[in-house]
Amino acid sequence: MGRPAMAAMTPAITLFLIILAGALALLVSGRVRIDLAALLVIVALALSGLLPVREALAGFSSEAAIITASVFVISAGLAATGLADRVGGWIGALAGASEWRTLLVVMPMVALVAAFTHQLMVVAMMLPVLLHLARARGLSPSRLLMPMAFAASLGTTLTVLGAPAFLLTSSLLHQGGLAQLGLFSILPLGLALTALGTLYMLLLRWLLPRRTGADAD
Repeated sequence: MGRPAMAAMTPAITLFLIILAGALALLVSGRVRIDLAALLVIVALALSGLLPVREALAGFSSEAAIITASVFVISAGLAATGLADRVGGWIGALAGASEWRTLLVVMPMVALVAAFTHQLMVVAMMLPVLLHLARARGLSPSRLLMPMAFAASLGTTLTVLGAPAFLLTSSLLHQGGLAQLGLFSILPLGLALTALGTLYMLLLRWLLPRRTGADAD
């Protein structure tokens, strides 16, 4: 039997591949922010006629996009109000100079905040807090920052707001005529994962690198 005939390289396919290559070049170079690169791709697809303007702009009206944008605004507001300084004081008062007590306080708290905001914003807000706390208490920054990053990821499994993937899934279910995911639909699984992750870090934290001084920086 002969090989199946390959599809002809139409002008539309060629144009799409050019736009795709340009998008990859922008992302790899880092000269343009990711969000701006995505907008440029949408504009290019619309202007080239590969995608109708209505369809190109349809994503901005989706529930997932609106909620995700709102989460970024809320997260930025939390960081701008000076909440990070207060959080550092609360953590220091509860944990003292104990590493395991610090993790026991930080991980559930970070997971809870990440459940309702964007995990990257939580990490950005907590980074200076934990660095200052580590220096003040004589703790290794690396043994606090890595568990904090894991906790932020685990926190996204607590609510549908935690990750855009859950919002998109809920929106697709609604479009398909099915019941949407409730805000706390995934909470039982998220609580179990967060508890196991916290316990894992507490019991096996000795596996984490202990860096101090210039190495910690």
